[in-house]
Amino acid sequence: MDRDLTLALGKVLGRIYEVQNHQGISTVDNGHIYGLLHGFEEALAIEFENLKFISKEEAAVVSEYFSPYINAETETDDLPPYDEMRSYMKEHGIEPERFITILRYLNASDRLNVDVNQFGDFKLTRGNEESG
Repeated sequence: MDRDLTLALGKVLGRIYEVQNHQGISTVDNGHIYGLLHGFEEALAIEFENLKFISKEEAAVVSEYFSPYINAETETDDLPPYDEMRSYMKEHGIEPERFITILRYLNASDRLNVDVNQFGDFKLTRGNEESG
C-alpha cells in the first residue's frame, strides 16, 4: 500500500478508535491509537498487514459449491463432510481460512444460508434476521 495512503488511513482509524474509546467502546489501547495518529510503523502494520482481498471468483466458487444443497433444502447433516469441502476448495485455490471467511460473508449478505465455525461445524441459517 502507498505510504501516504497508509498514513492517512492510520490517522482515520486512530480517530475512529479515539471516538469509540470516548463512547466506552475500547477495542484497542491508547498506545495503539497514539501510534496510528502519529504514523508509527508498528501500529500501522498491525492494522494493515493482514488485509485480505477476496475476489468475486473465489466467492462464486463457494456459492456454486453450496447452491445444489441450498436449492434442495438439504439438512446440515446431509452436507458433505468438512474435509471433503476443504479439499474441493483447495483444488480451486481457496485455503480453509479463506473458505470460512467467504462462507460467512455470503451468509451475512443473505446470499447463502450456511454458516461454519473454525472447527468445520456447519449450520443452516434463515438469514440475518436470526443471526443478530
